[in-house]
Amino acid sequence: MRKISFLMAFLITGYILGIWNFLVLPKYYINFGLKGFLISLIPMLLALFLIYSEAESTKRTRYLIYELFFKISRTPALIFVLIMFLLVMLGITTYYSSYSIIYILGIAPRYVPVIALGTILVSVVLLILAKGRTLEVISVLSVLFVLFAIVSAVLVRNQALNTVTDPQAVHYMKNAVSAITSFGQPLSLRGVLYMFISVLMSFGLGAGVYYVVGSFTPEELDLRKVLAAVFVLQIILSFAAAFTVAYSLGAAYQGFGKAFHSPNIPAEESMRLYLGFQDLREYATNSEKSPMDSIEVFYSIPYVLKGNIANAGRLISLLMLSLYFAGLTTIIVLIEMGSQILSEVMQLGRNRSLTLVALLGFLLSAVMVIGDIRTMFLVVPFSVGAIIAAIEAYPLLSEELAHNKGAVAGIMIVLFLMGLLTLYYAFRAPGTTVKIGALLGLVLLVPALMNSMLMKGRR
Repeated sequence: MRKISFLMAFLITGYILGIWNFLVLPKYYINFGLKGFLISLIPMLLALFLIYSEAESTKRTRYLIYELFFKISRTPALIFVLIMFLLVMLGITTYYSSYSIIYILGIAPRYVPVIALGTILVSVVLLILAKGRTLEVISVLSVLFVLFAIVSAVLVRNQALNTVTDPQAVHYMKNAVSAITSFGQPLSLRGVLYMFISVLMSFGLGAGVYYVVGSFTPEELDLRKVLAAVFVLQIILSFAAAFTVAYSLGAAYQGFGKAFHSPNIPAEESMRLYLGFQDLREYATNSEKSPMDSIEVFYSIPYVLKGNIANAGRLISLLMLSLYFAGLTTIIVLIEMGSQILSEVMQLGRNRSLTLVALLGFLLSAVMVIGDIRTMFLVVPFSVGAIIAAIEAYPLLSEELAHNKGAVAGIMIVLFLMGLLTLYYAFRAPGTTVKIGALLGLVLLVPALMNSMLMKGRR
């Protein structure tokens, strides 16, 4: 039983702790400091409550997810909303996880679809070959990810403290580092809203995963203890990523300053380093800039570290590998859970459903190599993610599951209002691509309107 608890803890850890802990959450830990961290505990606790409730609903009733949605809540159409959102999140996670590998291999971004294909194939092969040992595979990858992330954060700190000597660079670095542990950082409504959404996305709500996890969770397993461990790891790794960005800021300033004063460095290289510094500085100081515009700033770190600190090559590889493993564990879980949902809904065999989910996930990640399409898909979770998380929780209001009906209803209202506000900001954004992405997010909700038709069809 202890082994099962350990493996289930790492299954949930591998799914929850993903690319968002590196690419988005550090922004708010730096901008808002400890005040923002304390506020972020609110969406964390709300998310954990929904996760626990969703997993317990299938763990207690022993229904599969489609049976629960059809027999208990009488809302089979909602499962199609969750499947489509799962595929979008699979495509995004696969793209950004694969993107980290180009810094290790030293190749151009145009090869990301090839790496994405390899990542998807590796995930499917592991799932097929592992069979009943999928939990062990995810556990190993999760352990590697956690170790790499923490070690790389410590190494970046040590190297930056030893290497960054320029007074202005030290000033920028110290300001960013002290901001993380400060209570004096200002808050903004839009920034706090985006932080709420980012936290919800980092916990993986909206894809129906936790209903599936609950359906095969042993009855003796106390999910509250598992989620408590995940909660602590979530905080530790988000702070580790935030400090990685903060210490990299000093190296970034010193790097472009050195380049501009060196006649041996081409002007294009100097400008690239300068832009990398500006991106990191804005990431660390502008809380209202949308996550869609900030998500790729983390990838500036390899540019600014290279040549500016000792052993930069090894450190960059370690940092990017931790990001890759963070994404890979999430990808494996999304493919496995997506295939289980699809096999229930469409009555497919496991291998066919695995292949279909993997293929769709790869296609979405491959088209994201085009910038406008990438922005469009990124807008989806940050415009309708909260609404889809509320839809995911709707079956918990059913009489058979209504142990905390009032709390679930209250959280759903909060999520729905947050979703309306993020949609408002998306449609007010100047870019047409952002508006199209928000419309695409609304399209994901269309199957919910066909519920009565599906109910009649099943009868």
